[in-house]
Amino acid sequence: MQHEYILPILYDLAVTIGGEISLKPLLTRTLQRLLYYTSFPAGFICLDAPHCEGSSDKIITRIDAAVGDYDLVNLVGEQVAFPQALLCGPAECKTEEAVLLAGLTSAHTHYKSYLRLPIEGCGVIVLLAPNLPETTLPLTYMLQPVMAHLAKALLLCRSNDAYTNGLIAERNLLAEAFDSSYSGVVLTDADANIIEINPAFTRITGYSIDEIRGKNPRLLASGRHDRNFYLELWREIVADGRWQGEIWNRCKNGEVYLEWLSINSVKDKTGRVVNYVGILSDISKQKNDEEKIHQLSFYDSLTDLPNRRYLLERLQQAMAIGARSKQYGAVLLVDLDNFKTLCDTKGHDIGDKLLIEVAQRLASCVNNEYLVARLGGDEFVIMLETLSLDASEAVAQSEVVAEKIHSALNQPYRLNEHGYHGTPSIGIVQFCGHQDSLDDVLKHADTAMYQAKKAGRNAIRFYDPAIQAAIEARADLETELRLALDNQQFCLHYQIQVNDLSRPVGAEALLRWAHPERGLISPAQFIPLCEETGLIAPIGLWVLQTACAQLRAWQDGVLTRELVLAVNVSAKQFRQADFVSRVRQVLQESAAKPSRLKLELTESMVLENVEDTISKMQELKNLGVGFAMDDFGTGYSSLQYLKRLPLDQIKIDQSFVRDIATDPNDAVIVHTIIAMTQTLGFNVIAEGVETEAQHRFLSQCGCHAFQGYLFSKPVPLGQFETLLHKPDAPR
Repeated sequence: MQHEYILPILYDLAVTIGGEISLKPLLTRTLQRLLYYTSFPAGFICLDAPHCEGSSDKIITRIDAAVGDYDLVNLVGEQVAFPQALLCGPAECKTEEAVLLAGLTSAHTHYKSYLRLPIEGCGVIVLLAPNLPETTLPLTYMLQPVMAHLAKALLLCRSNDAYTNGLIAERNLLAEAFDSSYSGVVLTDADANIIEINPAFTRITGYSIDEIRGKNPRLLASGRHDRNFYLELWREIVADGRWQGEIWNRCKNGEVYLEWLSINSVKDKTGRVVNYVGILSDISKQKNDEEKIHQLSFYDSLTDLPNRRYLLERLQQAMAIGARSKQYGAVLLVDLDNFKTLCDTKGHDIGDKLLIEVAQRLASCVNNEYLVARLGGDEFVIMLETLSLDASEAVAQSEVVAEKIHSALNQPYRLNEHGYHGTPSIGIVQFCGHQDSLDDVLKHADTAMYQAKKAGRNAIRFYDPAIQAAIEARADLETELRLALDNQQFCLHYQIQVNDLSRPVGAEALLRWAHPERGLISPAQFIPLCEETGLIAPIGLWVLQTACAQLRAWQDGVLTRELVLAVNVSAKQFRQADFVSRVRQVLQESAAKPSRLKLELTESMVLENVEDTISKMQELKNLGVGFAMDDFGTGYSSLQYLKRLPLDQIKIDQSFVRDIATDPNDAVIVHTIIAMTQTLGFNVIAEGVETEAQHRFLSQCGCHAFQGYLFSKPVPLGQFETLLHKPDAPR
């Protein structure tokens, strides 16, 4: 080869080097072209070889490229120990270096010659051959420009590789994240039509990309969210570019699951939405796990009732609410009597069955209205919230619940094949706001429960000694009340009713309880108790029987045969299905004239069930019985119903009569009532008349019947009849 061919060779090498943009092909093609033009059969390149200074005769460096020899090619990327004399120094072409190249002996060739071409600041190229190729070209000299050019190309390719590799790595990372993400990913176009999904999306929903591509994600809708939910979701996406939250969706197989969904809009440089990306996770298991953890933390594992921890939190909240509302609350502590004895004799499994049964009975007693918790062992707590604003009413409400629980837990139990009768001891403590600490409330309930134990078990006790005394007194009164009817302790007092000439026209029969030890007990004490205990019905029947018997007796007297006797009827008594037949039977048995009997009903009772009231009143009206509406003006009477009622008389309540001479408002109300009753065709009577001024005002307004202390207090029968016979008696 002649010297005139050097330029084309250099040009070809330069083109080869300049035509590559990536490091690996640059090195490989450069080696291939060098071997071709130098006739060397093999060669390798080591970049970033360490400096050659030092006494060591070996240099360890990495082979970055190799061609022409299989063993060398297999070492690409590996660290190899080279003789320092082979790699270090200026460009050099040498032969008969078998000893120096002995370490490179391969299975194919035994090398003795080499051409070293340093790459400025980058590394070295070594071409290898058994013998130097025949050439007249000054190889070391002519290839120096190529090495300088190669050094620049290496820098450019390294920079390009770094950038390209970064992009590739980023792309690969994103692809790997997309494919391996545990969360489902869905990509849609600007119209929310699905473009791509990842494997996790398929795993969660059951839909493959072929089944769902081009469709709207609404096909996943579960039906548990209304239209407003989705409208609000999209309003937030439009406004903020994103939305996230819990949503119920439906899988391909129809199963509904709860997922956490994040939706983000993707915009171009102009701000136009081009895509939406949704990331979703099935959180059904997570929610179930949270519920299990919550169950373990706040609920008793045996009875499934709230535990002590839950109770303390709720009690704290209830006390805070009570502090604001001023409403009372109460804690009922229930302890099972002789529970330890049951466990010792029958075993703890039987004891557990009793606890489960007690828990169920307690829950049924309060019916989700109040909190039932198991405090531990055989102790249960019922927390009553938002009771009355009045302390005494709150006590009564607490007692009603306690009595219901007491009755339920006294019923027989069936524990496997064992029959068992258990009893509870119940302690009650009231609270209102933070007057007592949380610990004090529970401590007081515990004290009250032990008071019930000391009382002989199977009892109910309030913590407050004063309240407890009142409860016991009330309980004693109830016990004695149940005996009063059988022991004939009730009697009737009569309060005269007169016309505008002050002549007797009738009387109101009023129930009185003459207790053999307590004396005359106020109706305000025992009448509400009669209502609560259900005794009002039998006692009311006795009043009706006694009144009708008295009417029959009066029918033979000159001064009494025209008298009309008014009897109060309670709501519970009137609502009895057989009330009409009972009245009919009493009239028949007593032989009293029905026209002399007047039944007094209250406003609230009359309007509670108007149609039933009218029907019963009409049946009795057909018998000749009269009707008066008591306490008129204190309720919310409707004129629409009032005109339909077969009434004979309206009674003006004493609360209006009391101040008619001094209070213009009461005077106007009374005047209006009288005018209205006259228009409707009813008679009117005023009760609570105590002064001549009241009497005079009522007469001037058109009232022609009166009742009150001005004429007589309610008196026993003998005094009433004596009053009728006195010369100065009302006539």
